[in-house]
Amino acid sequence: MKPRNFKQYLLAALGFVSLACAIAFNSGSVTGVAARYQFQLSQSAPAANSAPAHKPKGCFTCDFALPGDLPLNLVPAIIERDRMYMAERPGMRTKHLPLRIDFNSGKLLSGGRYLFDTFEEAQEYKEWVTNDFILDGVKFLERPIFIGPECHAWRVVGARDFGPIETQIVVRVERWSVPREDPKDALKQKWDAVQAEAAQRGLTSVWLTYNEQEQLAQLVYFANRIAPPDPSNPDFASLAALEYAAPLGHLFDDLGWSKTFDRTQWVLTIWFPFVAGDHGAPSLWPYSPPFPQPFSGDGVCEVSRGENQANSPTDCGPKCGNGVCDPGESTQNCPGDCRLPQ
Repeated sequence: MKPRNFKQYLLAALGFVSLACAIAFNSGSVTGVAARYQFQLSQSAPAANSAPAHKPKGCFTCDFALPGDLPLNLVPAIIERDRMYMAERPGMRTKHLPLRIDFNSGKLLSGGRYLFDTFEEAQEYKEWVTNDFILDGVKFLERPIFIGPECHAWRVVGARDFGPIETQIVVRVERWSVPREDPKDALKQKWDAVQAEAAQRGLTSVWLTYNEQEQLAQLVYFANRIAPPDPSNPDFASLAALEYAAPLGHLFDDLGWSKTFDRTQWVLTIWFPFVAGDHGAPSLWPYSPPFPQPFSGDGVCEVSRGENQANSPTDCGPKCGNGVCDPGESTQNCPGDCRLPQ
């Protein structure tokens, strides 16, 4: 029987806690499961000089908590409906939606890690999410289920993939408060070393970003799983392997910056740019199962996932997917066609 909410996964999480303690006991080096993680990924990841560089200039991150008793079967439809509005924003390349359980409170820790073509588009997205994205009469960040949202727009020093996006399924974010106005030059001097060590560790992607107005610097990096998926249990082993490996941000230790954030999470889903009628690339759900993914009957017509009136009659009207908000369609059942007021 599948769990109905995330609190029921806390019993399974006890194994992760024991694993984390075992790894933490061997502090000062990457040992135990973390060592196997580093070895296995380095066997499959392409060589550092074989992955083409891509050059997004903007990044947006947001972090918030969710109630631990949020029903699991409601989550995918909420996310997919949001995707059809949020992923159409100018310049958005990808969004990785992270997730983990806070063992102290039982809450879920989620948010987003986005790349944009330009910093200006990332900044405009932050303003839109904060002030103008209103669904069902509620501003996005004022939804009752969002606890303590913290969002930032970033300039990108560098972003490099060392493997396909399908291998970016565990993510770690490190942030620092920078005691000077603009950390750009210091970060540029570190970028080659960051890329080299990320490749040596077998990481699958790394982003280096900064925000001069808020005097912040940030590393975002991704890894593959360390074992085959288990459809009956969350992947605590891969989470622990990245979390308890030596932080990639040790490369900044000589700068004397104060670390303000360090969090490792699963990547629940990955978005791509939205196309009218929801005819773009479907979102990826690397942890489904055991976590649920969108399904026929969830109340949202997801054309990109192959849904139509014939195979999903309770979700899709006869014209859902034509890019026009026809009678009987709404932002709830056919968000791919029914757009929000500008």
